[in-house]
Amino acid sequence: MREADAHSGFRRELGLFDAVVVVAGGIIGVGIFANTSNTARVIAEPVGILFVWALGGMVALIGGFVWAELASRLPHVGGQYVYLTRAYPRIVGFLYGVALLFIINGGGLAAVSILFASNVDRAYVGLGATGIKLAAAATLVILTAVNAIGVKAGKRANNVFMAAKVVGMLALVALAFGGRSTPASDFGVAAVPLDASVVSTLFTALVPVLFAYGGWQSCASIAGEIRDPGRNLPRATVLGVVGVVTLYLALNVAYLWVLSPAEVAASPALAADVARAVAGDAGARFVSALIVVSSLGFLAVIIMTGPRLCYAMAQDGVFFPQAGRLHPRYRTPVFALWFQTGMAVLLIATNSYDQLLSYVVFADWLFFGLTAGAVFILRRRGSTSTSVARTPGHPYTTGLFVAIAAGVVLNSFVAYPTQSLSGTGILAAAAVAYLLFRRQEVRRAGA
Repeated sequence: MREADAHSGFRRELGLFDAVVVVAGGIIGVGIFANTSNTARVIAEPVGILFVWALGGMVALIGGFVWAELASRLPHVGGQYVYLTRAYPRIVGFLYGVALLFIINGGGLAAVSILFASNVDRAYVGLGATGIKLAAAATLVILTAVNAIGVKAGKRANNVFMAAKVVGMLALVALAFGGRSTPASDFGVAAVPLDASVVSTLFTALVPVLFAYGGWQSCASIAGEIRDPGRNLPRATVLGVVGVVTLYLALNVAYLWVLSPAEVAASPALAADVARAVAGDAGARFVSALIVVSSLGFLAVIIMTGPRLCYAMAQDGVFFPQAGRLHPRYRTPVFALWFQTGMAVLLIATNSYDQLLSYVVFADWLFFGLTAGAVFILRRRGSTSTSVARTPGHPYTTGLFVAIAAGVVLNSFVAYPTQSLSGTGILAAAAVAYLLFRRQEVRRAGA
């Protein structure tokens, strides 16, 4: 008999390796293949570009440690939503759920599926503008159907995609260094004055980097399906993040080894251009295939993890009741799976990749900062678990993470005002709806 979560009814099908793959797969999407160009358009120095990616990796690692502590304290289905509702008033968790559905996961799924279809169009089958959006939507529908028939099916698909991604990325690094004996970039260090404009530039450059690193929190949403989550979830989070940071830094050095910063900044398809420079059209086609596989792997992880949060919200009575029901045979939150995909398809029809990227980062980091702050609150209240993986360097590391998150959010109103204001409007409307709903509940209870 399969082990099941006694409280949720989910089956515990995932071991440590599967959980590490979910963490790494949730991070490794398509950002690493394109977003260094976005960084190079803001910072022109090779060492500066690498510094931003190293800083992003450090932030991701701190985030991994913070989420590992939170997961070991509260190893329940719903992940970040659970942490927020335990530490803050319930409205904060509700607003995060709204942000996840309508901005973070919806926007992330839409952005990556568009990039997936764009690479198919560029390298294999001419789809055209409309065809790209249709292919992106169809891909989400197929992957959602796979996850609807059980976490084991989703796990197998994710493990296969992850193995292909890592092998392909290592091959790209080897191809870059093997195809050129001397670097195209000057890796010398230049003095940079520290002032307000430099800080703003740094946060602007961090936006595409943090988008590429985002995802260490994915595994927490499926805690109810991991065997021995108090032990395996923290270990998986840290192992997954460390592996991705190492791989990302190697890829960025490889890009700057083959192309100059100006060429990196001008590239519309960076990884493919790097491969083309050292291996011709065959190299470019290889990278396009790698991006297609990587996109599918990222989409599979997000489709798997996001609906578990909807399930937790429905269990708390703040989302559609159907989202809190599992399929009688497959034990998956089918309604939540299809609801999430529906929102992503709507965003595919109305936004471009660049618009979606900045839209997602604003909301993501607003709640990342709040979630890290929950560590301070939960520590004061004491542990709810017999074994807690404590964040190294707390309170300094946790405080640094919160400060960087606040900087990203505040700077987003300067660098991306339209998307940031749109996200703020969605959250404000959700807050009003929540307060009206709660007022009606109180009146009914007093009647």
